[in-house]
Amino acid sequence: MIVQQGSESNMYRLAICEDESNIRSMLVRLCKEILDECSVEHTITEFSSAEAFEAAVQAEDCQFDVLLLDIKLEEKTGMDLALELRDRDDRISIIFITGYEEYLREGYSVQPIQYLLKPIEKNALAKALNTDIKLNYNAKTVVLRKGIKTTAITLKDVLYIESLNHIVMIHLVNSEISFPQTLTETMQMLPDNVFCQIHKSYLVNMEHIVELSRSEAMLSNSARLPVGRKYYQEAQRKFIRYINL
Repeated sequence: MIVQQGSESNMYRLAICEDESNIRSMLVRLCKEILDECSVEHTITEFSSAEAFEAAVQAEDCQFDVLLLDIKLEEKTGMDLALELRDRDDRISIIFITGYEEYLREGYSVQPIQYLLKPIEKNALAKALNTDIKLNYNAKTVVLRKGIKTTAITLKDVLYIESLNHIVMIHLVNSEISFPQTLTETMQMLPDNVFCQIHKSYLVNMEHIVELSRSEAMLSNSARLPVGRKYYQEAQRKFIRYINL
């Protein structure tokens, strides 16, 4: 079964391989809650065995970003599957699910994101998923398009974006770029878990926020930007979530 949220572009594709149906259903529910709360567009695909996962990958040429994998599956184990994936240089992120601590040391060779011990706690699962999203999934670049003009920018280099009438000024670490569109249009093209709006005229890359108060945001280049009263609470919520990833 596939649980889908959002459009096909920039999708976080998650697979769950767990042979106990009640645990599998619980994992689907928790993953959907966590990813919805993080505003991450996603698909979730369930598998009841390692064989079913491999058959789907081979038959449909499926690509997944992360695999929640029960170590102790029937027939082919989750550990066997993980070792085979790495042997063929598949770099899918793996989060192991296990009820047995003795398996922990064995799995380090496949470089998992995390081990989660049963019964699974939502906070632990959220931490594992957020770690993978931050390390492996967040978009590295974004392409802005308006009419015949196209501009590609590296997200980590963006300090903030400023609205000037119907032009946005993109302030980068070492330069500036102007682009002919509104701040609202620009915001729709950017990852919601990286940028936040702090003022009617400013979007800020949360990676570069050093301090956020009710009146201003101080950035890593020492710039100080005003914070609008109506934007503060939502900006604070998003920033706290970002720094806790």
